[in-house]
Amino acid sequence: MSEREYFEFVKSLASELNSHEIKLTSFPDIVLRIRIALDDPETTSENLATILSVDPVLASRILVLANSTYYNAAGIRIESLNAAVGRIGFSTVRTTAISYAVELLHASEGLGDLKSELRQAWSAALRRAAMCEVMARYCSKLNGDSAFIAGLLNQIGVLYLFTKYKEYPTLLKDPGKRHSLIDEWAAPIGENIVADWDFSDEVQATLNPEEDESARPDSEPNLVDVVTAAKASLDATTPVVHDTPATKRLKLTDAMMPEIMELFQMRLDSLASAVR
Repeated sequence: MSEREYFEFVKSLASELNSHEIKLTSFPDIVLRIRIALDDPETTSENLATILSVDPVLASRILVLANSTYYNAAGIRIESLNAAVGRIGFSTVRTTAISYAVELLHASEGLGDLKSELRQAWSAALRRAAMCEVMARYCSKLNGDSAFIAGLLNQIGVLYLFTKYKEYPTLLKDPGKRHSLIDEWAAPIGENIVADWDFSDEVQATLNPEEDESARPDSEPNLVDVVTAAKASLDATTPVVHDTPATKRLKLTDAMMPEIMELFQMRLDSLASAVR
């Protein structure tokens, strides 16, 4: 890729960010219907089961999750969507629906040349989301479902960059340039996308941890700490705790890691079984 093409690509990204034109395909109708239903305090398990029933793929994932070891320690199998929703809870239905939507984005047509990298990115997103959820529940009083979503969407800016590569095909032949773009642009782009999708300010803040750290008003842990600690633990060759402001606020220690890793593997297994 020539320097001129690289400059044009960067100029295009800057223009899109400044004009708030960073857009990814919106969520599928089924996911939007679930989000709307969950905003209604009168929604019941039966209401959600009815919505889920029109999408056999998402419905089957809800059932598989409900019968996984993570949610079904007693081994009592259920086969109705209504019962499955009741077992895993509304919040998990929401995170599962969002996961489904993000997975579909990673499988978008027109990105065949990046199929291998997209598969790796999706796998990494699931692992990060699972670890974030486990750490939030284990080390803090933060909402585990929000932590899951924060982990899942943490690298959504990379996906957007991938969608732009079809306009600059020679970029695919230059991994160095590609990784440079990811390092510089993935975070601000992701923050813009997450805001456009109307996720909370807390989730948006996880896309720009440096800014959050510089503006911390207290020592209480937040979702940024969870995502930072989760990413560090997954990047490490062994499950050890690095001495950082995030791990200190979470009071995360090496002694906690064996149980955290066990819970993480259980959660990851439940996710893997649902998306096969």
